[in-house]
Amino acid sequence: MIGITIVSEQDGWLQRSRPSSAMRHFCETHRFSLDVFDYDMHTFEDLLDYMDFQEYEHYLFILQGEGERTLRLVAYLQQQMLHVQFHLIRAEGDIVFGQPDFLNGLELPLIFEDEKLVLPIVQNELLSLMTGVHRYASLFQPQPLRHVYIEDSSLLNRIPASFFTSMTVNSIVYFDHPMRHDLSIIELMSRMPVLLAFGDTLSPPLETRLDVLSRAELARQLERWKDTGWIQNERFAGILDYATQTGLKNSHRLFFFEDGIYADRQKTDRLSSDISLMVEQRAGQLEAMATPKELELFPLLYQLAGSFSGESRFVTPYSDLELPRTIGRIGPLTLIGIQNEEGYFAFDLTSMQLFETNEAFLWILEADQKEQFDVLPERLGADYAEAIRYYKELMYHE
Repeated sequence: MIGITIVSEQDGWLQRSRPSSAMRHFCETHRFSLDVFDYDMHTFEDLLDYMDFQEYEHYLFILQGEGERTLRLVAYLQQQMLHVQFHLIRAEGDIVFGQPDFLNGLELPLIFEDEKLVLPIVQNELLSLMTGVHRYASLFQPQPLRHVYIEDSSLLNRIPASFFTSMTVNSIVYFDHPMRHDLSIIELMSRMPVLLAFGDTLSPPLETRLDVLSRAELARQLERWKDTGWIQNERFAGILDYATQTGLKNSHRLFFFEDGIYADRQKTDRLSSDISLMVEQRAGQLEAMATPKELELFPLLYQLAGSFSGESRFVTPYSDLELPRTIGRIGPLTLIGIQNEEGYFAFDLTSMQLFETNEAFLWILEADQKEQFDVLPERLGADYAEAIRYYKELMYHE
């Protein structure tokens, strides 16, 4: 059996690429298996188990973009599965690994949609490591192990290799010291195609951009947001160990220190005093400060607040604003309103884009979120019809 997958790479992060209709037709015609892997969810073990189950004879990776880590991944798979012949070619047709003679002269339709990532991936994932917040946390529980913090590379010879094979393919091993390639790091890189980051990977270092709040202060901030909609953030990227402090019931990270394995960076929850033991990441042991949806939304609002001067007031169904907060079931949230001294804005959760608007738009957005349109005619007065038209144009493209 022959398998094919298409992968794009940026900054060492792998992304599944959508095959063209021509590629799908080609694979159907020649009875090749066309796979689409979710590198954010599948672990290295998952990949090996799948390949073994399918009983492939040949497997071809087609690469878009960078390729250093994709090459390491293909070489790792080949090392682990000698009975399968792995191959890697670029979208332009150049052979990077293997020799795909199994195609027997068949010409692959190497035309793909460009799906380059545009977000600062490594920065966002390191932020996820330090805060405990991840975009997929609420969708999949329990979470796979995504990110590992290691105090010093000298600890590597005491950490079981199985920790790394149980990590998602898109994951980061972070060393809390400047970049160096000593023997233990070189051995890790040769053994596992993990993505490495160091204390000086980002400038300034990420930890200097994280707010450190006590549990009591975090509770006060959350209550103030729910009571008034207001959040203040002095330009911090996030809150250190937010998930642990607020009692979020999921975890995707582990921290290795000389004195043990911890569930958080601040070492408040030790899982084992022996770092050579296999342990699983543990969800927060503290009582949750708010509902899961509120706790998952607040870090984004906090980050957005740090993008503006002074305080920001956020329009969501979870706060008392011009209308009381919504009690009970709340539908999917797609837009967040923002009011501050710089103006009126809306943040689109689908496109992750910010655009400027006006006060009337935020009034309508709040009424829409809380399903209380009856208050709008009196509030908007003569501007009601025009304001509603403008709102529908932006929201529903009418």
